[in-house]
Amino acid sequence: MPKVIKAIYADGVLKPIEPLNLPERTAVRLILETEDERRELARKILELIQRSYDGLSEEQIKLLEENRLRSGDLKFLEKV
Repeated sequence: MPKVIKAIYADGVLKPIEPLNLPERTAVRLILETEDERRELARKILELIQRSYDGLSEEQIKLLEENRLRSGDLKFLEKV
């Protein structure tokens, strides 16, 4: 199962901030993302979410929010 690990790059080596709990010599795949890149992506996603409400009436926004709160932990397209 994929796991997000924070690390510091120092002296040419990525150093995990927390223990990895992997057997020695385990091959892994790394996807590098800086904290600045992560924040920028989060900002863009939030901007898209906010724009999705553009043009909606207060009543429509209220109904969407009520529906979101009612759905709770339901998975996308889960049959009820």
